[in-house]
Amino acid sequence: MPDDGPATSIDADAVFQGGGVKGIALAGALLGFAHHRGLSVKRWVNVAGTSAGSIIAAYLATGHGPEELEKVISSAPYERFEDFGPGGKWLGGALNLASHHGLARGEYFHRWFDELIDGRTFESVRRDDAVAGNTDSDAYRLRMIAADVTRRELLVLPGDLQHYRLPGADDPIDPDGLKIADAVRMSMSIPFFFQPITLVHGETGKESTIVDGGLLSNFPVWLFDVGHRAPVRPTFGFRLYGGRPGTPPKSFLERFDWPVRFGADLFHTAMDAWDIHFMSGTTRVRTCPVPSDDVATTEFDLSDAKKRLLVDGGREAATKFLDGFDLAEYRNTFGRQLEMP
Repeated sequence: MPDDGPATSIDADAVFQGGGVKGIALAGALLGFAHHRGLSVKRWVNVAGTSAGSIIAAYLATGHGPEELEKVISSAPYERFEDFGPGGKWLGGALNLASHHGLARGEYFHRWFDELIDGRTFESVRRDDAVAGNTDSDAYRLRMIAADVTRRELLVLPGDLQHYRLPGADDPIDPDGLKIADAVRMSMSIPFFFQPITLVHGETGKESTIVDGGLLSNFPVWLFDVGHRAPVRPTFGFRLYGGRPGTPPKSFLERFDWPVRFGADLFHTAMDAWDIHFMSGTTRVRTCPVPSDDVATTEFDLSDAKKRLLVDGGREAATKFLDGFDLAEYRNTFGRQLEMP
């Protein structure tokens, strides 16, 4: 839809790929979608994401717009997210990795994000048409992906968490009462960098290790698709490309034996392999590719100039995508066309 055509503003759903600090570029893409002169998005109804994408989805779902997001994500205290503990990265990180299976604790990020969204729970993002008492993931406007590596299962949060309980608790997790920041922290538990989350599986009573959802699906563009009816609004995917992996720092891993380095390589392969395979024609037509320059996933010491480069690149990518996008060509995973009201 070219910029010089009639302006159209629509509601849409969105799915955001994970990518650590590279997610700054996604904020720029959202600005591009908000201000495109041809086809713009006035409201994101349902949103979902993995890892850094879950952060963006959660912030939008709790009532914030692209402009607020860009300011927050560009000024976030990234270096403080590296809470290695006493001794810093080399000593504190090594101790954390040995005892808690992650260099950084992830506690600072959790507190920061919880305060940023005013301690909201998933009850605040229930769908208006959700059946009372339904706590499956489809009852919420916000969803995110995590991975239970103990049971080898993909988890769609918050709904799948009702099958678990917190260590020491007797009752299962109530998705309505779960803090959104808790679920985001699970989704962004990058293996080896952030220590994983431990839950107890309700049926077996055994502990489960929960890590970054990117391990199984880093780009879950299929989350809002259904096959029994035509979609009433489009779902746009925002997929990062370029950049570098950085989890954990290669210089750190080189001090450890090969199994740790090999494990990190496996994680990065898993992050992309399935989602690339899943990129069918129906997925590509609704996916906005967003460049992440040469930024690494955990490059938390980015300069302001580099952050601005990511934001501007994302905005330009969104403009280019929308310039060539046609609602009439939209298809969901099941091949269904739009039937907008």
